Amino acid sequence: MSRKIFYFSHLLLVALTIASISCNRTNKEKNTTEGRGRQSIVVDGVIIGFSEYERTITIPGTILPNEWVELRSEMAGKIIELNITEGTWVRKGQLLARINDADIRALLQRRVIEEKLAADDEQRKKRMLEINAISVQEYETSLNKLEAIRADIAQSKAMLEKAEVRAPFEGRIGLRYVSPGAFVSVNTTIATLVQGNPLKLEFAVPERYANMVTNNMEVKFTAGDGQTQYPARVYATDAQIDPETRSLKVRAIAENRNNALIPGSYVKATLVFEKSPRSILIPPRAIVPDMDIQNVFIYSQGKAKRVQVRLGERTGTTVEVIDGLNAGDSLIISGLTSVQNGMPVNINIKQN
Repeated sequence: MSRKIFYFSHLLLVALTIASISCNRTNKEKNTTEGRGRQSIVVDGVIIGFSEYERTITIPGTILPNEWVELRSEMAGKIIELNITEGTWVRKGQLLARINDADIRALLQRRVIEEKLAADDEQRKKRMLEINAISVQEYETSLNKLEAIRADIAQSKAMLEKAEVRAPFEGRIGLRYVSPGAFVSVNTTIATLVQGNPLKLEFAVPERYANMVTNNMEVKFTAGDGQTQYPARVYATDAQIDPETRSLKVRAIAENRNNALIPGSYVKATLVFEKSPRSILIPPRAIVPDMDIQNVFIYSQGKAKRVQVRLGERTGTTVEVIDGLNAGDSLIISGLTSVQNGMPVNINIKQN
């Protein structure tokens, strides 16, 4: 009986020993797994601060001359005088071309002589009327003749003005399309005249920005492939949005004192809608999208904390954060594919 008790006790002791070893091994593996779950990773980060930010939009446009006209004669005839040198500057009112007006001048000279005779006759009959030597009707006949001659003179002078082509404003002559002695009609373009200082910019702003465009708004632009930036100011907008392009046509004005800008050139115009000295800007790589929700991770008390943010305008290198972040927050910008909310992290702060 004692042998059986001894044998049973021995078996029980062995079983307890094996169970204890197995339990210890299980606990050790569990502790190792939990330790791995809590293991921190190293990430890069930046300290968020306020930055000056300009809310802008860049759109294509065209340079227009301040004034532009095709020079044409108001009457048909042969050109007898042509004072046009291509590419030169002319002053306002300068005579550029004259149509043959010999017949008009001859008629004017005749009417001037007739006016003198008619004026003398009117004065003589006026004195006779005062002494009742003639009737009122005779005097009025001479007066009407004088006024008719003077009307003819005015008409001849108007015809002479139509025979002349003068510069309507100061500017530069473009290419001419006729030669001296050529016969021109009222539809013939003699040359072009362009006023290049100041210049106008014309561009179309998308409909969603239409209400933000105001007169005197600042515009910056570059012309062609150049990198030089020029200033301009909005001075007018169209009365309605184009229903085909859903955009609003806008014009701005810019100085061109050195004639560095050529009308007709392509421009990239940047409109400055708003200047904010206290904006929060972050690199785009820090954003972790989740469906329609935009998130970032910040470093807080040794752990990564997911924060939902509301974004504003984007540039090539930054994204504006309207809501969700504060100045002084430590923003995580690397390792975002591995970072999870609440995960321990070691952050390496980079300089902005």
